[in-house]
Amino acid sequence: MPDFNREILAGKPVNKRINALIEAAAPPSVNDRHYLGASSIGADCLRRVQFDWFCDPELAVRTQDIFRRGYFFEDLTRRHMKRAGFEFASSEALRFAAVGGLFRGHCDGILVGGPEVPGLIYPAILEHKALKAKSWRAIERDGLKDLNHVYACQVAIYQAYLDLTNPVLFCVTNADTCERLWFLVPFDPVLAQATSDHAVLVIEASKAGELLPRMTEDPEQWQCKGCSHRAHCWSLPA
Repeated sequence: MPDFNREILAGKPVNKRINALIEAAAPPSVNDRHYLGASSIGADCLRRVQFDWFCDPELAVRTQDIFRRGYFFEDLTRRHMKRAGFEFASSEALRFAAVGGLFRGHCDGILVGGPEVPGLIYPAILEHKALKAKSWRAIERDGLKDLNHVYACQVAIYQAYLDLTNPVLFCVTNADTCERLWFLVPFDPVLAQATSDHAVLVIEASKAGELLPRMTEDPEQWQCKGCSHRAHCWSLPA
């Protein structure tokens, strides 16, 4: 007979205790980017964009490790590509700054040469993400739409401000299976302009001391629940 009363290992005291010790010993998450970043400008919530710029995030150790996992897979993918014959621009070429340095960003890579690939035109921006299987399948099915609109905004900004309007080579690594999905993202000038206007709006409001509105008045809305600024945001006026 199956034992339906058994306690799973995650509920054991040793697991709970060590995880609690790791959380307690972790240094606080610090926002050391004193500028508005291209990676977050496409978010639906204007207040979140402001907080990503000015505030320290509230991130559990596991969440911080997810970000580190992304850096690991990005570096691993770049090394694989170099062995396959792709050539990369220097790190200095990856950065842009605008609006007096208040709006900045850097892409993951710029391919300046390499093997012949259908649709790929050099030079081309490379953007890499490492995602769980569910999110990977969503992009495989729908591309950079809906939940991944922020990625579309990000690459459009890179193309516009780096003046590299050839299609972006976008790579998504499935962190569960290590599969890689490669596809091309054409330049969308309308999206680039709208996203740039979005950045100017946030910068001007912030310079004027204006706290921008939340995207919702429901703190249980799924995007609010996943926001690293949730507690601070909801302690403030609407």
